[in-house]
Amino acid sequence: MVTTARRDGITSREAAEMLGLPLDRVSRLVASGRLTTLGRSAHVLIIDPASVKRLQYQGLERGRVWTEANAWAALTMLSGGNPTWLIPQRKSRIKASLLDPAVDARRIYNLARNKDTAHRYRAPGATLPLLADALLPTGPAAMVNDDVAEVFGLTAGAGLAEGYAAAGQAQEIAGDFRMPPDLGGNVTIREVGVEEAFGDGRVPLAAIAVDLMDSLGTRERSAGERVLQRLLEEFRGA
Repeated sequence: MVTTARRDGITSREAAEMLGLPLDRVSRLVASGRLTTLGRSAHVLIIDPASVKRLQYQGLERGRVWTEANAWAALTMLSGGNPTWLIPQRKSRIKASLLDPAVDARRIYNLARNKDTAHRYRAPGATLPLLADALLPTGPAAMVNDDVAEVFGLTAGAGLAEGYAAAGQAQEIAGDFRMPPDLGGNVTIREVGVEEAFGDGRVPLAAIAVDLMDSLGTRERSAGERVLQRLLEEFRGA
């Protein structure tokens, strides 16, 4: 297992070089959950390179990010909805944040990073279609809807599944479909506690955009950022 971790990962020193950071800052990023570890090899901490790439894209800006409820409120507003779970004063503060000219799509992506808890698994191709009833599709998997695919200019991602489930359900779903945990797996289950955000049985468009920005694929990231920026501009012009 240690050998596998080293083969698939990078050392904390290598991560520090990629990010241009001192080793102690990398350790703090691991402790905060922004970098994911794969284990240790000969007492050296091994880090998931995908989490390093995502952090490079997110940026290392410090400061407070939105709570889960506030993140979903912002994404719901940008998608044309009304976040009924927030009191009017909090909604007003979120709206003011979205109207701030200094806030762009990349900033929203960063502010909303606590909107869910992502769990990754590995499943055979035959299992993927069966997950459709267990998850609300997002990211590349949301492109199975022709209208959504047209908005982003993408096609459905083959060989993967990604979607939302209620908090605490990921492990149950993984057990039902016999999917082992795998940080590089082809199934991503995003657990979320603000179920009111999915009142119409769909994922808000802005959330799909943010999840595409979390992809390691340049085309998906660019499409997500483009659509999120457009939604932000439309919100400000309304």
